Amino acid sequence: MTNNQKDFLNKRKSENFYKKAKKINVRARSYFKLEQLDKKFDLVKDNQTIIDLGSAPGSWIEYLDKKITTGKIIGIDLLEIKNQKEFSEKVEIIEDDFNNILDYKLGEFDLILSDMAPEFSGDSVLDRGRTHKLNINVIEFAKEHLKKKGTLAFKTFEGEDLDHVENMAKKVFYQVKEFKPQSSQKKSNEIFIICRDKK
Repeated sequence: MTNNQKDFLNKRKSENFYKKAKKINVRARSYFKLEQLDKKFDLVKDNQTIIDLGSAPGSWIEYLDKKITTGKIIGIDLLEIKNQKEFSEKVEIIEDDFNNILDYKLGEFDLILSDMAPEFSGDSVLDRGRTHKLNINVIEFAKEHLKKKGTLAFKTFEGEDLDHVENMAKKVFYQVKEFKPQSSQKKSNEIFIICRDKK
């Protein structure tokens, strides 16, 4: 198979997830990233208190709301999440920076999720550095706000600084694994880090 054929197949698969999102009427194709993470690692369970960092446009909240029948789901983002009335009473949306979470006195979480990425400049080295800095902030957030034995899953990008991010995670968690969902574009360096069993 030629590189052009591979690119075509990968693009078509990506488009298929976009079409699937339209077909089942979910907010974004990123819905399937969480679905695949959950199927692989069994992340989401009833009675959990879950926070989704950087949750706009709300597709991960949508997945969580459908998946659990009891528990609490917090979505936090500086951006507006539209049509919040579509969510159940399990969901609370906060329009703020996740670093201000102490202001809301929400307690500790069983599961922290993050599909966040910084605004991209187009400079791959700079953007990767910004992403990894954000990853460290998310790990520090989990260190303070995740229950013992809790789980963190966050998006990052492959690159020379990723070892540093994973080493930071290993100081907080007993298990740290990489995973690339099928719904992520193959040409992208996007991966997810799953951190389990907080120390």
